[in-house]
Amino acid sequence: MGMLTILSTLMGASFTTAARRLKHGPLRPGWSFKFEATVAFMRATNERVIHLDAATQRAEMEQMSMPSSALKRVRREPVDAGGVPAEWFIPREGASDNVVLYLHGGSYVFGSTRTHGDLIARIALGTGARVLGLNYRLAPEHPFPAPVEDTVAAYRWLLSTGVKPEQVAFCGDSAGGGLAIAALVSLRDAGVPLPAGAVLIAPWVDLECSGESVVAHERFDWGDKRMLLHWAKWYVGNADVRNPLISPWYADLRGLPPLFVHVGSAELQHDDGVRIIEKARTAGVRAHLEVWPEMVHNFQTFGEGFPEAVRGTAKLCEHLRSVLRQSAPGSAVA
Repeated sequence: MGMLTILSTLMGASFTTAARRLKHGPLRPGWSFKFEATVAFMRATNERVIHLDAATQRAEMEQMSMPSSALKRVRREPVDAGGVPAEWFIPREGASDNVVLYLHGGSYVFGSTRTHGDLIARIALGTGARVLGLNYRLAPEHPFPAPVEDTVAAYRWLLSTGVKPEQVAFCGDSAGGGLAIAALVSLRDAGVPLPAGAVLIAPWVDLECSGESVVAHERFDWGDKRMLLHWAKWYVGNADVRNPLISPWYADLRGLPPLFVHVGSAELQHDDGVRIIEKARTAGVRAHLEVWPEMVHNFQTFGEGFPEAVRGTAKLCEHLRSVLRQSAPGSAVA
């Protein structure tokens, strides 16, 4: 997808949004024109790329990456994390010994440290920690259990370098959030010391998409159940979709470290976030749910030009600092 396609899609989404708002008002009461047009643009992009092969989808999503001031304030260093390609995001003004292991979203099909670079950089700046962004293998070429294996391998590698478990927090969005929980379950079952906790954005924990919000919120969000099931099929392959390492909604969560989950009240994965927190609490896990009014899926990734994203990321960093027991706050979020 070239810049002309991006601009054409954006102009079409903006025109459609303006016409609808002129006739009916905002789709949600608190949405600005910019926010609503961005959601429409992302929805239109997904509607187009869903019909493409996986490699082309990835290439086009990579083209969506935009520069940001946060990226200028971190040092990026590629690294082999136990055989898994990864990238360090380190605040230029110095970092603590703590590590955030970041798992990007993208329905297990696309996404990378490039598509999520702005958010990862803002997390590094907001926590003062080193953030290790993982470029785990993607479906359909590498279906389950490849991403779980890569996450476990990267975490084991971190420990082998001398980083203590209590110095590590997992963080991830969407598929990356579900992957974080799956990796925690896998590590627990293997007897590996667990990290301090996990802070997750709208974790995708039910790949059957059985939550009511997946349908109820379709008109607000930038995806739909059809898209999710299409990508889920690529990831699940010949496995059982109810395997607890595929859909952690079916996992035994006992013994996991503290979980913090952010979801939007208008997003598809709202019910996934609510249900996994309720299940974690029932299992005796310290778990905190934060529902953001009127927000759509992954609104934190919208970038520094959106006050909603800035506030959401600041709160995300606050929870990460809490998990890591940092005595001093990180730098201001970009």
